[in-house]
Amino acid sequence: MKIIKRIANLDMPIPRRKRVAAYCRVSIDEELNMHSLSTQVDHYSKLIKGTPGWEYVGVYADGGFTGTRSNRPGFQRLLDDCESGKVDMILTKSISRFARNTVLLISTVRHLREKGIPVRFEREGIDTISEDGELMLSLLAAFAQEESRSISENVTWAIRKKFKEGRINQYQPLFGYRWNGKEFNVIPEEAEAVRFVFQSYLDGRSPDQIADMLNRKGVKPIKGGPFLYQSVWAMLRQEKYTGSAILQKTFKVDHLSHKSVKNHGELDRYIAEGSHPVIIDQETFDEVQKEIERRKAVGFRANQGISFSCFTSLLKCPLCGKSYRRRTHKHSATGSSYYSWICSTKLDKSAHECPACNLPEKVLLELTADVLGLKDGVDERLVKERIKEIQVYEHELLFLLSDGGEERRTWKDASRNAVYERRRIHG
Repeated sequence: MKIIKRIANLDMPIPRRKRVAAYCRVSIDEELNMHSLSTQVDHYSKLIKGTPGWEYVGVYADGGFTGTRSNRPGFQRLLDDCESGKVDMILTKSISRFARNTVLLISTVRHLREKGIPVRFEREGIDTISEDGELMLSLLAAFAQEESRSISENVTWAIRKKFKEGRINQYQPLFGYRWNGKEFNVIPEEAEAVRFVFQSYLDGRSPDQIADMLNRKGVKPIKGGPFLYQSVWAMLRQEKYTGSAILQKTFKVDHLSHKSVKNHGELDRYIAEGSHPVIIDQETFDEVQKEIERRKAVGFRANQGISFSCFTSLLKCPLCGKSYRRRTHKHSATGSSYYSWICSTKLDKSAHECPACNLPEKVLLELTADVLGLKDGVDERLVKERIKEIQVYEHELLFLLSDGGEERRTWKDASRNAVYERRRIHG
């Protein structure tokens, strides 16, 4: 008699539990409603952990971020973990929680589907792995994007209505003031520092010099740290210190990118006078603005206090290794003076001994200011602190910085620089 026995398949792998993650998002104005971020996180944590066959990966969350853009920290971490093979399935409350931008939504879902990772949208009942999932998703995503556009237009209308009424929409921290929820209050010691900044600028000092003086006095910005050129420069241009506020300086291009651009007349601007206490009187503020424009017109010679000797030891000839020296010239037509820097060997001997190029002082100041990140003049102290050496080539300046870095700035045709390289290497 034939006997048949079933052979147990001992090589069959044990089914692996599905690794499941969830994504949650709320915008700023939703953080207090019933579907708040904490509620969503708690809901999905319990759901995933309580479902047999599922392994809890985590809940990725973004609070205060718009769904029209992809640069959300939690969203990006989720996608990175999907790429790394850590996630098998994603749960989310609705299409609008995942993304309000139709193109972003469809492209993301398609990419995840190619990797075998479905996204389940709880409210709409859509699983992106199903055959009709993408069709339904496309239709509903379009509605979500249109809803986002409508919300954005309503918010924009409300903001512009406030501007017309002279009401400030956002209360950003401003050195010298504190917002108590109803009004701005002056901080006396900070207001004194603001007045010092404005007067120092009128006395001829540069923003870098003023920042250094504030730091020596121990004055700290609102967020701590030292004062920098940029913070002093912004202070000098801040009309709010006069007790007035210019409204609608910027506007958002569209509801998808949320990119803010300067308002150059595309939209009406408004000025709310007497909206808060005065720190700088209008006359002083106007004088400072005129001085800013004067220095711009004068250019990089605006700061007459600089000692040009700081460049004598820095400027080096790459051909002979000697330092450059400053020389004065006269315009034959106008009789006015101008300056250039010339290799010492070339000056003392001849151009035959060293054919190094002459460097116009205007070029030197412009490029040095650019390397140091300055806008209205070269600060001698910063030159000494940050620059170790400047090598003068035929078409460019090579800045060797004190921190070991290098910066190159072009100022002439590069084709002639090969001559310098050959002479430097072969002597």
